Amino acid sequence: MGSYRLRIASISFGLLGLLGCKGNPGPGLKLQLAESASQHACLKTDKSGFPLSAVLRDGSVRLSVLQKQGSGWQFQCDITAKLPDEHPSIDLGPMDRSQYAFFAELFDAAGKRVYTGAVSGKSSVSSDGGAGILPMFGVESWNCPASGMIGARAFHAATALPGGEVLLYGGVETGVVASNAEAMSVTDTLEIYEPAKATFQAVTVSGKAPTPRAFHQMAVLSATDTQIKLMVFGGITAGRGRQVLTTPTTNAPIRLAPCGEALPAGPEILTLKYDGGKWTVSSDAAPQTDVAAFAGTTALPQGGLVSVGGAMLASLPSCGVGGGDLLNPGSGAAVQKAVSWSGANGETFGSTALTAGFLGPSLTPISNRDAVAFGGAWPATATMAPSMVSLLLSALPDAPMTSSPMGQNVSGVPTTFHTATRIGRLLTDTPSFPIDILVTGGFQMTNSVTPQPGQPPAAASSIRVYTLADAASAPTVRAVTPYLPAACGSAQPHYRPAAFEAAAVTASGQRVVITGGSATQVSGCNDCEIAADTSLLCTLSQASLYDSGKNAFRQISAMAMGRFGHQQTLLQDGGILVTGGLTRRTDRTGVRLTEATSEAEIYNPRPASTDAPDLDDPVTLALPADQQSGRVGVSAQKPCTIL
Repeated sequence: MGSYRLRIASISFGLLGLLGCKGNPGPGLKLQLAESASQHACLKTDKSGFPLSAVLRDGSVRLSVLQKQGSGWQFQCDITAKLPDEHPSIDLGPMDRSQYAFFAELFDAAGKRVYTGAVSGKSSVSSDGGAGILPMFGVESWNCPASGMIGARAFHAATALPGGEVLLYGGVETGVVASNAEAMSVTDTLEIYEPAKATFQAVTVSGKAPTPRAFHQMAVLSATDTQIKLMVFGGITAGRGRQVLTTPTTNAPIRLAPCGEALPAGPEILTLKYDGGKWTVSSDAAPQTDVAAFAGTTALPQGGLVSVGGAMLASLPSCGVGGGDLLNPGSGAAVQKAVSWSGANGETFGSTALTAGFLGPSLTPISNRDAVAFGGAWPATATMAPSMVSLLLSALPDAPMTSSPMGQNVSGVPTTFHTATRIGRLLTDTPSFPIDILVTGGFQMTNSVTPQPGQPPAAASSIRVYTLADAASAPTVRAVTPYLPAACGSAQPHYRPAAFEAAAVTASGQRVVITGGSATQVSGCNDCEIAADTSLLCTLSQASLYDSGKNAFRQISAMAMGRFGHQQTLLQDGGILVTGGLTRRTDRTGVRLTEATSEAEIYNPRPASTDAPDLDDPVTLALPADQQSGRVGVSAQKPCTIL
């Protein structure tokens, strides 16, 4: 604690070298720009990333100061400066730097927004006490972090931590069998994305190592400044380096079938510690013995984790003969149960029995104590076609309860492994009906006698919004028209329905970014972006944006790399971090192979125009509602005191 002065350092040569001024100017902030991902992937051929660069342009900058208030932020003041000549200093008075954050916007000479970024107060000073770095990313575009990920992974967990970092754990890794480049195992490694540096840092194991797993979920239980407790549940597990997934050679409900030594994974508690700039982790077993593979699992807003459905694995074939058909009782059986963990150390456990099973459903919080699952119900007989079902869970996190243990049938194509994103910002203790949930993609479920090998729905059925009018009625559905309609396999640009996509809502809660996935590949139709790629594991780089205010679905610039099984995480500065996934590459002999990637990208949804309030701006959202409409242009909303 102490008097704290902050300045936008000067803009000559690096845009921000500190210049002398009267008194103690404070540490300063160096605004640095991320590399655009529009011309290349975010990893060089040597696997290194693209470092941040200095700002070398005319224009202006607006720096805003926010203070931590509970789980959110409160706007304090802001300043503007002309580039490259002005470098004002402000006096923030006595303060705990860890409770402040600094948001910056860079405008061109015409007043258009070109870059935005943020840094938390705790990270606003470098380790030597000099100027801290504030990374900035180009608006309405894809950007590169300053480094690649430490490890290549897909179907991993990516969890936002209270300090703004993102913890990556586990996932699928490739190349573990010398004779099979596409053999897929699971990993137990962890790493952290640090927004203050726009880089990834390894997490070292201190004590018992975490369990190797993929297709799981991880949630924060409790946190202090130096220690975070997390609950992990579900997924598939096996010894590291043992193949557990394969591409099915026969009909199967998904395109990655479990095989060999794959087992359903259970609960685990991780203790993450931060000391001296380094992160360590240790693992502890949870007292419960529930296990589930391919369950619907989500983090709870107030801390904790809840899971519904999933599969048990039994009598799996070896990985060389096509994997197990999960809807066939010989390979899988439904988990008819919902479970939850909460408490500072995961000590509170709740469960409830269900009469329906779900394979790869979605589970989406709709309040601090309620969540809704969507998915195709597990067929009761081999010839039964599954229906799309919704299941409302209440009384979370202590004891999951449902008014109907078999859920309610709803309209729409029954799918598995789709995305489901709630529209809206802050959650409350009770649901605020009506509630809209955007569902996209997935694999269309059929009966287990005549299935197709894991195909997405048709374009007209792939994007839909489910509306919950109240807690008792079945949700209604409305279709959303895809952009650029064209026949499957058309060479012209069009929206491609996909499974294994990733989705994340923007800071306003009103827009959703959906990326990647694996396209239709059946019955003579190859809807992959590369027509020559005939694998069931072909990847898409397409990116789309759903605007709930307009009920419109439109194309945005594509990612630098096609992928599926990746994760998307909303960052505190309003950007969306995309990590990992399975991608396709061509080897030296011309053969296309599937491999996990360590490439990450960041999409900045902030608009270039400053004519209207930007509701994806965390600073605007921190203002009182009656003041948000006034934050337009490039001027300061509430000028800070300039020294």
